[in-house]
Amino acid sequence: MTKKGKKKKQAAAAADVAAASTSQDEKKETSGQALSGSSQQKSKGPQQQQKVTKCPQPLILRSKQEVARGLQKQQSLPQQQQQLQLQGVWASRQQALQTSHQVPQVQQQTAQVPWHQPQQAQVLQTAWVSRQQVPQSQLPQQQQQGAQGFQQPQQVPQTAWGPRQQVSQTQLSQQQQGAQRQQKASIDISGAGDHRQVLTGGSGIHQQQPSTSRSLDVSELGMTDPFRSQITEKSKMTSAQLTSYYNMIPKRTNPAKGGSVGVPVRVWTNMFKIIFDDKFVTNAVHYDIDIKAYKEKEDKKKANEKELDLPKSLCRSIFEKCRNKHFKTRYPAYDGKKNAYSANDLPIDDMADVFEHENQEGRKNKYQIVIRKVATVDLSWIKNLKPGRLEERDQTSVQVLDIIMRHASESQFMTIGKSLYWDINEEEPLGGGLALARGGFMSGVLGWSLYLNVDVSHKGFTTKQRVLEYIAEVLRVREDNITYDDVMRESKIQSFLRGLKVTYEIPNVSRRTHRIIKLSRYDCNTEFKQESSDGTRTISKTTTIKKYFWESKRYNIRRPDLPTLHVSTKSDGSEILLPIELCTIMPNQPIRKQDEEQTTNVIRKAATDAFTRKKRIEEAFSKIQVNESPVMSREFHLSVRPEMEDVQARVLPSPELRYGRGKAQVKRGTWNIQPFNEAKHLKKSTWTIVNLSEMPNLEPTMQEFAKMLQTTAKEVGMIIEQPRPFDHFRLNELDKITKFFIDNKKLKLIIVIIPNRTDVMYGKVKKITEMDVGVLTQCIKLQTLKRVQVSIVRNILQKINSKLNGVNHIFDRMPACLNEKYPCMLVGADVTHPSPDSKDSPSIAAVAASRDKSAFRYNVALRLQQPKEEMILDLEEIILTQLRVYMQETKCCPKRIVYYRDGVSEGQLPQVMYYEIRAIKKAVTRFTRSGIEINCLVVQKRHHVRLFPKSKDIRDTEDTRNYNVKVGTIVDTTITHPEHIDFYLVSHASIQGTARPTKYRCIFNESNFTEDQIEELTYYLCHIYGRCARAVSYPAPTYYAHLAAYRGRALIQGNGDFRLSDLEREQRNFIIRMGESPMFFV
Repeated sequence: MTKKGKKKKQAAAAADVAAASTSQDEKKETSGQALSGSSQQKSKGPQQQQKVTKCPQPLILRSKQEVARGLQKQQSLPQQQQQLQLQGVWASRQQALQTSHQVPQVQQQTAQVPWHQPQQAQVLQTAWVSRQQVPQSQLPQQQQQGAQGFQQPQQVPQTAWGPRQQVSQTQLSQQQQGAQRQQKASIDISGAGDHRQVLTGGSGIHQQQPSTSRSLDVSELGMTDPFRSQITEKSKMTSAQLTSYYNMIPKRTNPAKGGSVGVPVRVWTNMFKIIFDDKFVTNAVHYDIDIKAYKEKEDKKKANEKELDLPKSLCRSIFEKCRNKHFKTRYPAYDGKKNAYSANDLPIDDMADVFEHENQEGRKNKYQIVIRKVATVDLSWIKNLKPGRLEERDQTSVQVLDIIMRHASESQFMTIGKSLYWDINEEEPLGGGLALARGGFMSGVLGWSLYLNVDVSHKGFTTKQRVLEYIAEVLRVREDNITYDDVMRESKIQSFLRGLKVTYEIPNVSRRTHRIIKLSRYDCNTEFKQESSDGTRTISKTTTIKKYFWESKRYNIRRPDLPTLHVSTKSDGSEILLPIELCTIMPNQPIRKQDEEQTTNVIRKAATDAFTRKKRIEEAFSKIQVNESPVMSREFHLSVRPEMEDVQARVLPSPELRYGRGKAQVKRGTWNIQPFNEAKHLKKSTWTIVNLSEMPNLEPTMQEFAKMLQTTAKEVGMIIEQPRPFDHFRLNELDKITKFFIDNKKLKLIIVIIPNRTDVMYGKVKKITEMDVGVLTQCIKLQTLKRVQVSIVRNILQKINSKLNGVNHIFDRMPACLNEKYPCMLVGADVTHPSPDSKDSPSIAAVAASRDKSAFRYNVALRLQQPKEEMILDLEEIILTQLRVYMQETKCCPKRIVYYRDGVSEGQLPQVMYYEIRAIKKAVTRFTRSGIEINCLVVQKRHHVRLFPKSKDIRDTEDTRNYNVKVGTIVDTTITHPEHIDFYLVSHASIQGTARPTKYRCIFNESNFTEDQIEELTYYLCHIYGRCARAVSYPAPTYYAHLAAYRGRALIQGNGDFRLSDLEREQRNFIIRMGESPMFFV
């Protein structure tokens, strides 16, 4: 090819890349707004907005020589080896394909990428064969080092950083050519179909060791945000891929039987079996329902207004009017939004009509309803459901039946999610303007049959209260003593008022309803321009809000110095502001997030013993009147059995625990503390106490606490000598507090007394000590210090010993899954998300992994992610680090990993398999060539299944307050998944109220664990939690991940300058300096 031809080709390729990159950037800007909120930050000025500058992003560059070498090596691969590459992500070690070809040594070429984005490391070629058949000398150098347990850093090409304008078209062209060649040479692991062949064995999925590469689209080679790009990648998972991975979940060895260990018992559960009549209609026709405000053609002003989502109650009213007019003898189920389902076709074609509706204020408005037939849903497989039946289960069918069962009750009661509320009692106040509402929960659940899960629900709703009265209650002052600064300083007020409806009433003038946008910083002395017209000209004058109300409304504002409420924005951008004193909070409004005090009050008021809860659930079932619904009885011919389901359960034997001087017998999930298995000591002047509680004259109380701490420490085998002199500071003396921690950074422990309301100070203390200084602290609330008892001090000592790298207790007999022949690294993972009101907070991923063979000591890793991102993006690097820590501490490589994943829903199970289990496999491949068996259980706590003792013989006889089932009660049949290893376990003794079982689902099982082995391991791990001498409600690794995520949230709250717009920078700065105390988070 001539030079001129080459230049033309390069120019054309550069133009293609530029076009692809532009298109990709537009897509990411659009999706980025949905993922991370507004792309602009509000400045501190009144009416200014500051543009957010996008962070520099990586652009991968390759020379022509590098691309040519990669292409040459690809061509040299044997044809059989290339076919082997196309077979998929994983394959069975036992069923790995044989090859007689010698595998050429593969050199990996990766671009230097941020440490938190392992997926962008790119591999030109990967030889995938059974590892046992390839001599170590023929393995890539990286894997030879992995055989020794550790990797050496690779030398990689430099990454070009900077704005796109700084990259020449020639460089882009070279990059595109390299990408195209790499796509041909690398393995496609982006789909669950195509060329991939899945090999399954008795244990579920056994698949090949993956490489650390992935195929990239040409558009991905442009500059991308490392965090958002991975979120964008997740949206590419198709429904076919989701189904494919869901079908890979390992099945029970015996579909009609669960585990066998333990004492068999029978229990009640709040599941009500659904009965299919002989006339049951299996053909549900889906209709799309579109209801919106009707706009007259000539009403141009309304035509330009943004359409708002209509309330469910309004939509139901319009739909019912339409039903009565057009198909009165039919009773389709409607969800109050977009979906309706009928038994076979309705006697109409696609149609539209307009109906009038009168609101609470007496105003009449017109609404248009459009009905279109969409699809048909087959419900026949649910009627014939049996354990082990291998037909595909469609979750859509379960959702359809759920809508059918909920139709009547949602038309009668206030609905929030799947909960219904019918009793809002202002005589049960929760504080902060809320009162307790009682109701019920109902949802269709797929077990060995189809069930209706019914439970009781409790939530805080607003009471009718003047806004000024509410503010005075929160600030704990009289209304006359409220100041502007106090209102604006209290973030709880802003958070509570945002989105609430208020009635705005001027005495003897008018009354209207508004929804609060926010608490405005403008008071009633704020000046604005008022325009009026005398018929011939427009008159403009400057006035204040206070003057306007007096001159126009003849009302004298009493508190013009207080902030106003912003309730609307005009087309010209000006705000409509209302005086606080004229606004009253409307009652019966649900609150999205309750504060700590309100949540505590809800729990206290809602807690009942098991017998009382069972009775209230049965009352709730009668209240929802599901069997009286014509949708159930006349349209689909369904009914629900009114009695709770009686199911088979077992009570598992408790483990025996070993302390330093002997065994501890576990009884009812608790045991007596003995001298620790490995106690740590505090020598003289290596610890101290500092008072940050704002409570003066606390020195005597602190001295008394120190003596009790030293005395009790002897009982648990610890030696705590005399501390350094105590100190105290005011909360606003942050510079002095920081200097104190810096001056005492060599101490082994600092006990910090903090105020009872710990929202702000706790985060600041942990931020200073764990990120800035690196000193170990134990925070204690003031109220705890004042009522300190020996039992409280024992619990504090358990936390202190764990933080000092001690071991409180271990298993006397290890569970079968943790035997010495197969060292096992236990991993717990959780992702915590910010509240809806926290616009500038990220999601936090936490992974805790065991670092000793006793399963007591753990190491944690934290990562910051975009809000609401559930999958752990950097899991490959995290697991690789945890494996290195395990190797360093135990001097051996684990043979197994058991991964307990918390916080994911049923619909996210395929995503966990696709993203997280694959990431773990990649980390294992990089770490060792011998292979590690991976097992995964999903932990689910947010469900409404409860277990009740059927007789006095099977209840906890010593639990005279709550009458719960015995600790260790497990149900793994009837109400569980009909094919998967799935069980409910009550592993703890409930202190207050009815015990909530934790639900577990095994989605990966390379070790071929039996149901009994999985259940035993899970139950045992609930007894190894270091903070208390009692079994907890879910396994310790998961609990530690939850604690670590909570600590990450506190650290961010303690950082007043966190910027979500620059998450990469924040992650680089998110360094915890607690290397000598890995369990600092307990």
